[in-house]
Amino acid sequence: MFKMLLVEDEPATLEGIKSSIDWSAMDISICGEATNGLEAIELIDEQRPDIILCDIRMPKMDGISLINYIQPRYPNIKVIFLSAYSDKEFLKSAIHLNAVDYIYKPFELAELVQAIEKAKTACLEHYTVKNTAYDNDIALNLIQKDWIDSSSLDDISIDINNPLVTAIVQFNSKHELNSATELITVNHYLPRFRQVLSQIFGESYVISTVNNGYIIHANVDDASVLDMEIVEEFNQLLDIVEDTSQILTIGIGNPVSSHKHLKTSYIQARKAVKSAFLIGCGQLIPYSRVSTTQFIPSKDLETMFFKQVDSNNMAMAINFLEEYVDHMRSCRPEDIPAIKDELAGIAFRLNQKLQSCDLTQQKYITDIIIYASDIIDIKEYLMQLLEQIQDNISDLDDKGRVIFDVERFILQNYDKDLSIDKIAEHVYLTPTYLCHLYKKTTGKTINQFIQEVKMNKSRRLLTDTTLTIGEIAEQVGYANQNYFTKVFTKHFGVNPSTFRNKHLW
Repeated sequence: MFKMLLVEDEPATLEGIKSSIDWSAMDISICGEATNGLEAIELIDEQRPDIILCDIRMPKMDGISLINYIQPRYPNIKVIFLSAYSDKEFLKSAIHLNAVDYIYKPFELAELVQAIEKAKTACLEHYTVKNTAYDNDIALNLIQKDWIDSSSLDDISIDINNPLVTAIVQFNSKHELNSATELITVNHYLPRFRQVLSQIFGESYVISTVNNGYIIHANVDDASVLDMEIVEEFNQLLDIVEDTSQILTIGIGNPVSSHKHLKTSYIQARKAVKSAFLIGCGQLIPYSRVSTTQFIPSKDLETMFFKQVDSNNMAMAINFLEEYVDHMRSCRPEDIPAIKDELAGIAFRLNQKLQSCDLTQQKYITDIIIYASDIIDIKEYLMQLLEQIQDNISDLDDKGRVIFDVERFILQNYDKDLSIDKIAEHVYLTPTYLCHLYKKTTGKTINQFIQEVKMNKSRRLLTDTTLTIGEIAEQVGYANQNYFTKVFTKHFGVNPSTFRNKHLW
């Protein structure tokens, strides 16, 4: 029977949770009740619960502070949060604390039961790994903090004193699966993975099943560099799974000289797999591709984005969003929680503009941010919100939609040889009428908008990249660097080199 601790300061909610469900039928024993975090700490030390059902806002010590405090001591306790405050702060906490689930008050009993079942499955998965890994899975043993003496590892197929590399294979399902289903999928494909690994490494590898994938250690010839032939051979693993609902991602650490440094290769492989959220799932990612660029939220870019949204300039808003997401994708995997937090804030603000941010919608936003397989899924959701805002603009008549289409076309093709004739052809108007309509509607010419787009892009390339001035000029559609410098200087008041030096730090 699973032990569950209730931490809730509202007596009515606490009593309702206890009395509305037959907990014994769910194989749950309520081992204690607390009305704040301080009371809960004592009960946790005494009862060692498997699951904690915890309110967010409580006196003396809130739920976030409580879980932050106990997680280092009891990392395997599964937490379900309750909150009447479905805001950005709550979502940020759920992301960082890896809650099994989160329920907004008032909630349906079915929601609570579903969350408890999810927590039980997570507990069972942990117990399965705990009870088998240390005895049977040598790939896991080799990266444990206190792994066994090497003399007991003589019968394994790899040479632990020669160069080794670690790879992590992760199944990324297109559908939300529970842990038990994931484990069935992983075990199903294990024989085929062993077969392909044997073709690549002979007997010089070990593989363990872990959560939603595998850990692999294999002997390689050289500890100083990751042989690209090995990378290509690992690519064969991507073709094993034929189920189109499953996507494989493989992360590979750098080779190490022996088992004594294997944990370093393992940590690198984990970072590589994690970076798939930014780089994209369904591919092989060597550690060398993992970015070290720290993500720092750009308040200027966000302000510019919402300024365009508030002004109903959707083409420019979409462009800003695309650029901000591109910047996020170039950052390190350690910053994924901060990136998700930033995207959640944008999603909440866009929903508020749509006046549809009720509890159901907020729960949906939270699910999108938490469970998205990669950042592109979140970007597509934000694009949908922008389209809804655009559709809700009552004064966006046919002429307004022409302006939107013109600006989107320019934003997507600013780096090419754009002409008024090409733009007019795209929107099925004569060049003369298009120029008249655009100037009358926006107060500026099409060429002024094109230049504004090019200058904004070049400004970000100067501050965010190490491209040369000539390379930047080419990327924004100027064949002549001197002409680009002249236009940039007139637009910003300083030349590109001075602008870069001024904004470098």
